[in-house]
Amino acid sequence: MWVKAFSWSGVIACSSLYGLLFLAVRYLIAIGGANHVQFGLLLFMIPGALAALMSKEAPFTVLLLAVLLASPPCLALMQLSTFHSVGLGQEIAIITSAVFWCGSGALAVMLCRTLVEIHQRQSRG
Repeated sequence: MWVKAFSWSGVIACSSLYGLLFLAVRYLIAIGGANHVQFGLLLFMIPGALAALMSKEAPFTVLLLAVLLASPPCLALMQLSTFHSVGLGQEIAIITSAVFWCGSGALAVMLCRTLVEIHQRQSRG
C-alpha cells in the first residue's frame, strides 16, 4: 500500500542525481582539500528538493529510498584504489551530512509549498 504513495521516477531521478553529486563532491575533496566541502555539501539540497517536487504525498519516502539505493554503490566506488579514500568513518560522515542536506532541501520545498497554499487560502477568503 505504501508503494503507491510515491513515484518510482522520483526515486530514480533523485538517486541518480544524489550519486552524481556524491561522486563530484568527493572528487573535489580529493583534489582541493576541505575548502570545497563547505560549499559542495550544500549541493545536496538539490536532490532533496527534486524529491519533494516529484512526490507531494511522500517526499521523505522518496528521498530515503533514493539515498538507500545510491549510497552503497557510491561508498563501494570510493573504496576503490583510483579514488583517494579518507577512511570508512569519514565516508560515512560525508554520507550522513549529505542525507541531512537532502532532507533540508525537501523541507525547504515543503515549507514553500505550505506558505503558498496558506497565501492562496487567505487571498480567496
